[in-house]
Parts: sequence; C-alpha cells; structure tokens
Amino acid sequence: MSDRNVAAADVRSALRAAGYTLLQGPPRLEKRPDVLAWAANADGDLVPWAVVEVKSGRLKQPELALPSLARSRDVMGTVDHYAFVNGKWFKADRGVRSLEPIDGPTPPEYGARGLLTDEELATSLLVQRLWFEADRLRESGARADDAFPSRTVLAETEQSGIELPDGGLLPVRPDVLWRAKRAALIEFASRGSSESSSQPAIASAVAALAEHRVTGTVLDPFCGTGSFLWAVLDRAARLDIPAQFVGYEINPRLAGLAASIGYGAPLPVSIDECDAFATEFVEADVIITAPPLRVRSSDHQTLLDGSRTTDSDVAAVDKSLRALRAGGRAVFHVASWFTSSDRYASYRTFLANEFHVAALIGLPRGAMAGTAATSVLMTIDKKEPGQTFVAQLGADWENQLEPEGAALSAALAFVNPSATPRGLTQS
Repeated sequence: MSDRNVAAADVRSALRAAGYTLLQGPPRLEKRPDVLAWAANADGDLVPWAVVEVKSGRLKQPELALPSLARSRDVMGTVDHYAFVNGKWFKADRGVRSLEPIDGPTPPEYGARGLLTDEELATSLLVQRLWFEADRLRESGARADDAFPSRTVLAETEQSGIELPDGGLLPVRPDVLWRAKRAALIEFASRGSSESSSQPAIASAVAALAEHRVTGTVLDPFCGTGSFLWAVLDRAARLDIPAQFVGYEINPRLAGLAASIGYGAPLPVSIDECDAFATEFVEADVIITAPPLRVRSSDHQTLLDGSRTTDSDVAAVDKSLRALRAGGRAVFHVASWFTSSDRYASYRTFLANEFHVAALIGLPRGAMAGTAATSVLMTIDKKEPGQTFVAQLGADWENQLEPEGAALSAALAFVNPSATPRGLTQS
C-alpha cells in the first residue's frame, strides 16, 4: 500500500474516532477531496460536513491544500476543512484562508447521524451494495444470471435506510430512497445497455402528457424496467393522486427488475411476467407504453377496424385502446413508420374517426432506445374525435420536451385546454 493510501486510511480512522460514520461521497468535483465526511446539520439532514486533503512528501506544505479545500466549500457547502500532511493535522479557518495545527479532527457539531436527502449519494451507496452482494453471490458459486442481488438489498433497505459497511443503518427519506433504489437497480442491471429503458426525457414527457388523466389504474403492457410507470408514479405520489400501477413484461430478468423497483414504491405496483399479446389486459384509465418495434407474430391479430396484422406495433396500440376506459388517455412512443407508412394508412384513418388523436410529436433519430429510427409521441383519448396537435422536433428535442420546454408546453395546453393544474383548485 502506498504512503498516500496509508495516510488516507489513518485519516478515516481518526474521523471515525471523532464520531463520523459516513465517509463517502459522489464525484461532484473535477478533483475529489481525498476524504469527505457526512454529518447532520441543524435540521437533522445528512450533509457534506468535513473534507480532508492528504499530502505527503518532504517538501509538502499544508497551504498547498487550501485551494482544494476552498473549492469543496464553494461547491458542496462543507463546514470543516482539514489538511493531513506527513502524519500531522491542520484545520482551516472559516474563510479557508489559513491553517492551524491541531491534534485531530473535531466531532461534528450536531452529531454524525442524520436523515439522508441526497439522492445522488443514496444511489451511489446502493450501487456499491449491489456490487458487493453480487460479488459475494458469485464467490459462493452462484451462476452469473443468478448473481443479481436486488431482492436482498431491497429487503435490507425496507425500513427506509441503507446498510453501511460497519453494519449500521443510514436513515434515508423514503421518497429519496425509492428513487435511489430504482436508479441504482437500473444502473446495475443495464451495465451500459439502454435497450430495456427509455430516455429520461421521453419518460418525463410521457408522464406530463398523461398526468391530467391519471387516476384509478395506470398500465404499461410492455414496461421493460418500468421507466414510464415510474415517471407517472412520481407525479401521482407528489400530487397525492390515488392510482395503482400495472406493468407486463415478457423478459424474466426485466420483469424481475421492475418488480424489485416497484417493491418499495409509494403507490401500489404490480408487475406481471407475461406475454402481453397472450394476456387479457386489465381495464385502465391511463395507458403509457413503447410497443415492441416491428416484431412479426406468427399469428394474425384482428384489429378494431376488422383488418388483420402480424405487426406487433400496430397490434400493441390496438390492444391497448381496447383496454382503455371511456374518457381515458393513452400515450405511446412509436416508430415513425406507424404514423407515416402507407401500410397503416387505413388503420390511422380508423383511429382518427373513432378516437381523439390529441397529439403527434415527431422526434429525430436517437430519441428511441434500441433503434436509429425516428419516432413519435402519440397521445390518444378515448372520446369523440377532435383536432390534433402536430409538431416535428429537431436536434434540440430534449430541451423542447423539458417541463417548461416550448413544444411540451404547447402540446399540454392543447391536449388539456380547460385543465386546472394538479394540486390547485379553481376559485
């Protein structure tokens, strides 16, 4: 072990002796502090409290640590700032302009135990737990496919906390813990692949388009890891909307992952491992989904207009609309060939005559995970036909679909013309 690593280990031991228990932080700076210690603030929230820069070498001076310590203060709002130079402790003044020799770090002012509200840190801690448990399973002889420890980790965090390396439980605000768990599980499971989940900007836009109709049952019959479900669920939980969430997924691993994420959700979630095309859909008030891309079925599906098809994308839209309750809303993310190919012209005419195709938002290549095809966000209400909002977005599509983005704002105003914002009442 290098002298620097030995010194960092000594720093950690001294911080633990001073009462700190959480000595880990996400890489928020271009150059991370050597040691970051978290502690409670006056409100009882866990925050970055102390940083230590470690220096070693015959010519190393304590003052060399001041720029890095000041940067930590400016970026993270840390309170105590230390330099550990050649085995000796130095503490910076409140302005981080000078250092004075001390015997060791001082205990945190309000104690080390607090409620974690930092989602990024919670996610980082959970990802590390997942890898630790996966390595343990592999060492015990588990096959690679079985070394997926989501159930174990979630069971241990059910009490709204994360187990620390020393065996203690770090309390985490429940909503932060749930979002962190799903982010950690998806990051761990994807291992660099995005084919099982949609772009965050797409999921957010789908949730916004669905929000004003959310009630009762929300269904995603092709849910993957559940990106659309979680985006809508977040909004429903925040606005205290009573709803239950149902997902179907044919891939066992993805279904298991989605079920694990839903395990600690703030609203009821049910994920079924099944072939959606062979399953009777539950009646739903809202349906949100990205149907499978041009998968050909061996069986012909009879559509609402009486025609028959083996194309999975049109069959998925059709089956979803059958399950949609009167007055309900469906939001689909489909490849552009659905709205432009002559193959679907008669079926599109049928939809326009029987439903309210409320919005068509065209998206460029790259917006749909797993394909280079262009795509469309399609909003359909199960009610009498009406006019359609149409937009074609370009390279800035993600900005256009932000909560205050021009395209999304215009689309929402069109599809919800008389809606009062959720959480408000009309006077």
